[in-house]
Amino acid sequence: MTPAPNHHKEVFSLKIIPGWILLPLLLFAAVFVIYSNTLKSPFLFDDFPNIVHNPFIHVHQLSLDNILQVWQADHPNKRRKLAYVSFALNYLAGGDSVVGYHLVNVAIHAACGLLCVLFFYQTLSCGWLEARYGAQKFWIAWAAAFLWVAHPIQVNAVTYIVQRMTSLAVFFALLTMVNWMALRKGWRQGCYIRSGFYGIAAIIAWLLGLSCKENVAIVPFLILVHEFFLLRKGTCRIQWRWIIVSATTLLMIGFYFLGSDPFQGIIQGYAARDFTLFQRLMTETRVLWFYLYLFFVPLVSNFALFHDFQISTGLLTPVTTLLSTVCWMVGLIIIWWNRKKWPVLTWMALWFLCAHLVESTVIALELVFEHRMYLPSIALSFGIVLFGFDLLDGKIPRYGIISIFMLILIVLGSATYVRNMEFGDAIRLYRSELEKYPASQRIKLSLAIALNQKGQYSEGGKILYELSAKYPDSILIQKHLYLFQALIEKKPRDAEISYGKIVGLLERGCYLPYVDSDALWDLANYFFSKGKVKRTLYLLDYLVKNYQYKLVWFLKGQCHALLGERQKAAKVFKVAWEMDRTNAMMQYWYGKSLLRVGENVMGCSMLQMAADNPDQGQAAQLSQELLKIECSSNSTTP
Repeated sequence: MTPAPNHHKEVFSLKIIPGWILLPLLLFAAVFVIYSNTLKSPFLFDDFPNIVHNPFIHVHQLSLDNILQVWQADHPNKRRKLAYVSFALNYLAGGDSVVGYHLVNVAIHAACGLLCVLFFYQTLSCGWLEARYGAQKFWIAWAAAFLWVAHPIQVNAVTYIVQRMTSLAVFFALLTMVNWMALRKGWRQGCYIRSGFYGIAAIIAWLLGLSCKENVAIVPFLILVHEFFLLRKGTCRIQWRWIIVSATTLLMIGFYFLGSDPFQGIIQGYAARDFTLFQRLMTETRVLWFYLYLFFVPLVSNFALFHDFQISTGLLTPVTTLLSTVCWMVGLIIIWWNRKKWPVLTWMALWFLCAHLVESTVIALELVFEHRMYLPSIALSFGIVLFGFDLLDGKIPRYGIISIFMLILIVLGSATYVRNMEFGDAIRLYRSELEKYPASQRIKLSLAIALNQKGQYSEGGKILYELSAKYPDSILIQKHLYLFQALIEKKPRDAEISYGKIVGLLERGCYLPYVDSDALWDLANYFFSKGKVKRTLYLLDYLVKNYQYKLVWFLKGQCHALLGERQKAAKVFKVAWEMDRTNAMMQYWYGKSLLRVGENVMGCSMLQMAADNPDQGQAAQLSQELLKIECSSNSTTP
């Protein structure tokens, strides 16, 4: 079969450079250079509950049982199991050292870039795209991938350690798309068995992506957008089978992530937010334009970890809400009307909007995060390179095209490098963020904590007192002020006043589990270390309602045991043990508590398991001693 003719000149020659060998190395090298100044960037914000203070990823031995335990554990984000396994492997290799986490994040970003190359190349090998760009598809694919990996909008998804959930999910999303394109090609060539294997691989990759982050649930819709609006150039007819498949997929995703009543689940999510569903939808019309602004105007001063975005409380408050909504509606109508004439632009717009369906619509998430552009920006990067090629092809010499592209990459890479400099240490980052959003409560509190950790108590304490006065209903702020007064200022009376405010907020129902759980856990551990058992138990009773960690139940059991409440202790230790049946310390305390309530056979059996535990340690020694005293006349073979 004669290939379609190409009427444009070849800009590059594969005879000059062995591209498939050199370019992957160059891409990896470029990514590692751009992110080389982030390897010692500290843990931040959600890194602490998900990694630093998450006992479920703290594995000390590589084994299938340990990996399965990490997979099955009750993590803060329960469905992102594969991401937590990757964190556990990092912890196993280097403990709490941030270097290993950053190296893996950077490697994942580079690997995503390589998958972008393959996906773009597959796309340019199809139909009208092959006819138009076929002679230069190799270089166009690489140019778009380099543009994507170098762009500073990716920083939060790479440098912010916990956002590996995003980058790893997108890695599998791209792997799904690559397998879909291979399936598509094989099917058209009549290779049905091979296509079947690609289809299975695509489904597996998609499911693995879902186990990293839920936003890749929209991959099937991205495939439809890619197929009908780019590969088929907008010549799609509405078919009921596609509508039924899409609606069914959407409902299945909704039931899986939001429970048996997804609509009620969505509404309940707004109970902990300071905006309503309608306000969020209105605000997101502006947020989406803001994302595009960040991508097309990549100034370092525009980027932030947390954007303090004004909530739209009405179509005219602010007035840009109405303007943004009208622009989206008119823009989509124009694009749809011209979808056959502007297939690339149509595809870019629909991919961008579809990729934001999970995180920028009805679910009660925070309003704006840059890492949400990690998947949508793939289409923007590819589309820009295609437009640039159409604009410059045949108009300027090939070395001019190379020079322009290299200049763009240098500018983007430099912006990314400079942006990453702000992550060098916590104080520098928070000061930089505060310059952009001086009224942000979260950034001010983070700066105060970082200052106090570095011994800069005067400034850190001043910020805490200011925040406490401005936000008296925040349990998180009151907790930090209490610990500052108790541990640093040595003012127990002032600290008791702050604790009294925390108790009052709890009893008034101001406790927000997602925000305040870590605060209560820190306070509970502090009080337990000071021997204030009843106060510890009071806080733990709030925690166990929403904070299903084994250590919470374990500490609660110890409190009941110290108070002489043996039956309660046995019940609580049983819950803790059921969360981690192989933990020697859990076995020891559960066995001990069973002995105290007269269940000697079960108690001695549990102690024997602890004594024989391969991890050994203090729990095994304590169990052996207690076995000699309490179980010498009992049969203790498990």
